[in-house]
Amino acid sequence: MTPKELKKRLDLRKEGKDSFYLLDVRNPNEVEICTIEGTDLLIPVGELSGRLSEIVPWKESGKEVIVYCRSGGRSAMACGILNQSGFAKLHNVEGGILLYSDDVDSSLAKY
Repeated sequence: MTPKELKKRLDLRKEGKDSFYLLDVRNPNEVEICTIEGTDLLIPVGELSGRLSEIVPWKESGKEVIVYCRSGGRSAMACGILNQSGFAKLHNVEGGILLYSDDVDSSLAKY
């Protein structure tokens, strides 16, 4: 999913016209620098396997899960973990928050 597609979906969700979960798999210190507005939960990718119980309701809801990180690599890895755990509707944000900053919200700090 491109950052622009994510922005459209976030806008629709604000209007009650879309429903999904937005998962940040960066580390807490990165979240202090910047975050995408509308993020539902932070679980660092290194902790994801051990914290799947926190998002089991997401899987049971049948809603899509959109995952992002700084540049797209960790979120791709997280999508693999989630897929192996039975999550079917997954999207990785291409280029992560860096490309989101370039294409959507230039106020987000780059690091």
